[in-house]
Amino acid sequence: MVLAVAGNLQSKTKDMKQQEKLLAGLYLDTQKAVVIRPAPDYEEGDYIVQETLEAEKHDRDGAADSKNRARQADLLKYFKSVAAMLLVYDEVYVFGPGNTQEQFQNHLKEDAQFNSKKVTIDSSEQLSENKMILKVREFYKTGKPLAETEMKSHL
Repeated sequence: MVLAVAGNLQSKTKDMKQQEKLLAGLYLDTQKAVVIRPAPDYEEGDYIVQETLEAEKHDRDGAADSKNRARQADLLKYFKSVAAMLLVYDEVYVFGPGNTQEQFQNHLKEDAQFNSKKVTIDSSEQLSENKMILKVREFYKTGKPLAETEMKSHL
């Protein structure tokens, strides 16, 4: 009987630690980043858009090689700004179109501040804010990404 109580206590402690983790979703493409987190008065499933960052756009003149270097520098600056928005979170679910989220994950791997954070990436099409929130809510509820076809049945 003592073992059952101890096991039950461990389970409750694990649940409490899970609830204490700061969770966030990040919709990311080359134009904008949207941070989604549990609402302040969090009840199961309540998520809000915390912050949106628009990527700076610069028109570049010159040779193709210098334009490419400038674009890479702009992308690095954008990734640093996005990473700064995520420092307070323990777990981040990153999703978006294309391969920007993979490039961002590689950027985070080079940043020691993210060594202890759990980062999960996924791809998606362009989404409205409501669909972004739904995707993050379902990911943290089920532990797996919500397919685009499933999203329609949840709205």
